[in-house]
Amino acid sequence: MKVLVAKSAGFCWGVKRAVDKARKLAADRASPVYTDGPLIHNEQMMMQLRAENVVEAHDLRSIGNSPLMIRAHGIPASRLAMLRSLPVQIVDATCPDVARIHRLISEHVGNGYHIVIFGDPGHAEVEGLLGHAGGKGHMISQLEDVIRLPDISPVCLVSQSTQLPVAYSRIAEAVRGRFPDAIVLDTICKSTKQRQEELVEMAAKVDAFVVVGDTHSANTRRLVELGQTLGRPTFHIQTRDQIDRDSMAGFRVIGLTAGASTPSFVLDDVRGALEQICSEAPRPKGGAS
Repeated sequence: MKVLVAKSAGFCWGVKRAVDKARKLAADRASPVYTDGPLIHNEQMMMQLRAENVVEAHDLRSIGNSPLMIRAHGIPASRLAMLRSLPVQIVDATCPDVARIHRLISEHVGNGYHIVIFGDPGHAEVEGLLGHAGGKGHMISQLEDVIRLPDISPVCLVSQSTQLPVAYSRIAEAVRGRFPDAIVLDTICKSTKQRQEELVEMAAKVDAFVVVGDTHSANTRRLVELGQTLGRPTFHIQTRDQIDRDSMAGFRVIGLTAGASTPSFVLDDVRGALEQICSEAPRPKGGAS
């Protein structure tokens, strides 16, 4: 068996930016650096950050003069205003790609538009997007939701930054079918598109995919969905301990990728475990088609 690793696997630039900010702040302080919710969606990375004195704030009253970081997923405008009213140092670690969507939403709401947001219900990024729509936001997660939208006009459609482009295209077609004058904005981030496109290219070379990432990571779940759609057995794991050796051992080529919030030390650990399985010379199930 051979392991083929996606070049795009691991931290995207927005996640790296947030983690680097946190580490730099923590290195210069004796007291903790706090985050308003999980900085990113990866428990292994958050455990490491806690060891470096970056901790999630559970009681804003106890922060004192310590820095408070806004998570990479962004937050609603109302919460940002509330946090800025506190006597704490606010450090904005919102991914710039997500912050761009916030600006687009605010701009179009100011021009009288209703905002339809395609995304995962309850996800932190989606909650932040809705919170910038000034009460004119409508969240949808599937085609069936389009028909349930109220009679609104004019309409501006945006997507959570980590959705599948093909799914967004279908949603856009349905929205335009119901609201012919709807504006559709391209808000899926470049990093998401790049790692999904690479997965498609890898499919012809591999027998199965292993996708490494937290279960709360939306972009990781999209990679798992895409791998399955491409007709390859796709295994979603968070750490090497979750590798099913019996399932892996029979494949000739494994495609390894990871979500945008998966740190390199976790990815390298999984790669090492898979390569160890390779060295055991398993019986192949057949080549990639």
